[in-house]
Amino acid sequence: MSAQPTAEACSINLLLEMKPALLSVIVANYNNEGYIRECLESILNQDYKDLEIIIHDDCSSDSSPGIMREYEKKYPGKIKTLFSPVNQGVAKTRREAILAAKGEFITTLDSDDFYSDPQKLQKEMDLILLHKEKSGRDVIAFSNILLVRGDKTLIQTWGNSENLKEGFILDYIMARSCMIPRDFVMRKDAYFQAGGYDPGIPIYEDWDLKIRLASNYEYYYTGINGTAYRRHGTGLSASPIPEHIKWLEFIFKKNFHLASENKKNEICAGFNEFIEAMEKKF
Repeated sequence: MSAQPTAEACSINLLLEMKPALLSVIVANYNNEGYIRECLESILNQDYKDLEIIIHDDCSSDSSPGIMREYEKKYPGKIKTLFSPVNQGVAKTRREAILAAKGEFITTLDSDDFYSDPQKLQKEMDLILLHKEKSGRDVIAFSNILLVRGDKTLIQTWGNSENLKEGFILDYIMARSCMIPRDFVMRKDAYFQAGGYDPGIPIYEDWDLKIRLASNYEYYYTGINGTAYRRHGTGLSASPIPEHIKWLEFIFKKNFHLASENKKNEICAGFNEFIEAMEKKF
């Protein structure tokens, strides 16, 4: 009598038999002519090939819109470009791109960043499908983040054994006491269920969304470095510290009702500690 396949083998076989799902990669661009080519090439070089790339330009004044059109012409049907006639901010730019996306799944990548590992999207899709097959639940899959300078010199790896959290991590995300995942893969339905990006928030709009997602979905880690996040002295991350603190506090208060009731004091203490550390920099 032949041996029966194990449950793990059955799960792997089922994943292999499933038709790859379309994943839409949302790229917001504003005046990143020096980086956008590397960004797009890092997406096109991903092992996961069932992709569409939606690039939305937020009224750039440099040559990056021309580079976008060049790539759209070179990869018809794979890359779609959108152009805003006025500068409207990253939240609205991403919102409009997601509305144009056809994928069952979505992820993001800013045009001055790039994927550091060609397996990044494949690993995240595999993780999502594995959890769906095992538990029937939709989850969010993320990878680690490399913080780099404009010339790609490594500054640090963000995630470590202490700050990388998985599962229901709402309380950690609210207190900013864990590595905040970015550029993760999720079902597009999850994005809409959470209410999407808030166009009234000019910075940390992604943290606002992540809090709302974390109130309903688990986050799981692939174990690899996925995105290289550039710090090059321009862009929203270069805003004055008081502006950062203003919007962090706004978002925290906006979403505080979602925090676990028995953890609210602990979450407040953790968030206040984070803000105090920022204030010392100022």
